[in-house]
Order: sequence, then C-alpha cells, then structure tokens
Amino acid sequence: MSKKRQLGEGIGLTPPMGWNSFNTFGCEPTEQLIMESVDAIVASGLKDAGYLYVNIDDGWMADERDKDGNLIPDPKKFPNGMKVVTDYIHSNGLKAGTYLGCGQKTYGDKPGSLGYEERDAQLIASQGFDLLKYDYRELPGDPEDRVVKTDYITMQDALIKAGRPMFFSICEHGKSDPWTWGAEVGHMWRTTPDIKDSFDVDINWGWSLLRIIDHSHQYYSHGQPSGWNDPDMLVVGLNGVNEWMGPGCSKEEYQAHFSLWCLSAAPLLIGCDIRSMDESTKGILMNKEMIKVNQDTAGVQGRIIKKDNDIDYWLKPLSVGELALGILNRSTEPKKASIELTELGFNDKVEAKDLWNDREIKVYDNLIETSVSSHQCIVLKLSKNIK
Repeated sequence: MSKKRQLGEGIGLTPPMGWNSFNTFGCEPTEQLIMESVDAIVASGLKDAGYLYVNIDDGWMADERDKDGNLIPDPKKFPNGMKVVTDYIHSNGLKAGTYLGCGQKTYGDKPGSLGYEERDAQLIASQGFDLLKYDYRELPGDPEDRVVKTDYITMQDALIKAGRPMFFSICEHGKSDPWTWGAEVGHMWRTTPDIKDSFDVDINWGWSLLRIIDHSHQYYSHGQPSGWNDPDMLVVGLNGVNEWMGPGCSKEEYQAHFSLWCLSAAPLLIGCDIRSMDESTKGILMNKEMIKVNQDTAGVQGRIIKKDNDIDYWLKPLSVGELALGILNRSTEPKKASIELTELGFNDKVEAKDLWNDREIKVYDNLIETSVSSHQCIVLKLSKNIK
C-alpha cells in the first residue's frame, strides 16, 4: 500500500468543499464562532449543497507549548478545548479541519510544528480532526539545507503513524512546484501566494483572482482525484469587509471567480462570514449545476483552450461525454464571444445549457455565439444532441 493511501482510503476523490475561518477572521477563530458557523452551514443549506469541512485556521493555539512540549488551545478562544468543538462539528454531520505551521512559527506567530511533527499529529488525531492544512513559513535561523518537500513528507509520516484518516492539505504557496510532487504526499496543494478580495489588482503580498487563475491553470494536467491543484480559498461574499483582504468584487466578478474555481476542479472552501450571507452570495455558492461541474467524478481539471479579443475560453471534460465551456470576458467592456464546435472536439450537433441562467442556448451552423458582460464568466454545459 502506498504511503498516500495509508492516510485513508477514498479521501478527496472530488475536490473538498467547506468553510475556512481565515479570510474573514484572520488568526482569531473562537469556539463560539466555529459553533455558530456550523449552525449556519446547516441552516442555510450549505451542508445539503455539499459543503462539509469546517476548517479552523491559524490562531487556535496558545502562544507557547506546555511544559511537556504539547500544543494547547488558546484558553480565551477555546475555553473548553478542541474536542468539544470537533464533537459539535461531527454531531451535525460535518467534518473538522485544523491548521498547523510547517516551520518554527505559524504566520500568526504561534508555535510551529517543525521538530514536533509526531507529537502534533497525534494531538490533532486524538482531538478528532479530519483535515490538516499544513502552512509553510520560512524564518531566519532555518537550516540552509531545509527542503520543502521533505518537511511535508515528515508530516505525512506522522499523520500515518497517528492512525486517523486525514485529508492532508499542502500549503507551501507554490514555492517548490508542489504540483510535481504533491500527489505523492497529500490531497491538495496550494499553487500561489494568498488570494485577495480583488478581481485584477494585487494587494500587498497577495494575488488577485485573475493573477491566480492565470498562473494556476497551466498545471491542469497534474490535477486528479485525491490530488488537486489549490488556487486558494473563495472570496465570494467578502464584499470588501476586510481592508487587509482587498476592496471587494462585483456580483459578476464573484460569479466569475466561482465559475473559474469550478472549471478548475479546485477546492471550494468558503471564506466569508456565512452567518450573515446575503442572497447574492447564497445564489453563487449554492448553484447546483456549477457545483456538479466542480464535483464531476471524472476529476479532470479544466484549462484555457483559446484566447481572443480579451475573451478566455475554458474547457472542462465531464463524465458521460459532456463538456463544460467557460467564457470569461477579462475586459472592462461588453464583448461578443464566438467559438466553433470543432474547436471543442464536437463534430455533431450539441445542446448547450447556460448553467447560471438555467436556459438553453441555440447553436447555429456549428457555432456558439453569445454576448458577455465585463468581467462576466458564462458557463455552458454541452452535450450531444440525441433527439
């Protein structure tokens, strides 16, 4: 049995879906916040839509380890410990995720797991966690011969030894080409620096939606069931609430963001405050047809097949011979998009369904033509006409 399989059978056969605390709450998760978010996932319909992971990001641990070298939860944020929280998550039919730092310190300056891998893996396993996000940080004083992949293999070994099935999320921000080795070690790997709440302008150390997708799509051939390229968490619904995350996006831009992540077979990890989602945010995150594209069991990552006049044409093969076609208008002006069926590999007539507007699109003379608003991404599902 491969080391990867020893982490657990059948983990991550489709991209993981869930919620993560970081994009809204930074390094300040609390017991109350997590439990209220669990309630919101269930009550809002997110759970029924497939969002199952509740991930507690950086900042859950105290500033120092105990006298025996163990991580301990921050007593103010998690006064009853972590097991109470994971039990609550599980009692609602959801899965619990957590965060450790692959280094001397986390980005929130909490104790890192470098040199404590087995101890920390045993801890999170005993507390009932189902997913680990392992976040790489370099610091002055690190060994000159430190190798990123080796650090992640060390934690992989520790998780296997801990004995609890675990989804392993590699978060080293694309520093060491993880798409070339990540599938051997974990179930997903970050391809870029942090995402920001901005369509096309980079903020501080982070990248805009367009920069991330422009970088990540080229690694499409490495995505596969139980091994996914991760262009970072969703910013849909942040609405510029955090200055450090960016100015926010329009409804069309958030919809395009979700479309591109679905076409990319990317993990769908919500980052907004789900306790107060507006109807627009719910409509984007819970579009059943788009989620089907993301969760398609063929497990093929979509890619850009054509660029023309500020229009990107995306193609994602689906099960049973269907295709998802994404048409992204990158410009600030409306555009007319046009693509021939032969460019998509079809020689026969097809039926085309607009997945955002739930309507059929007429296809004439083996040509798909449609108008696309500024920063809009139309997604069509194409299937052979069997009438």
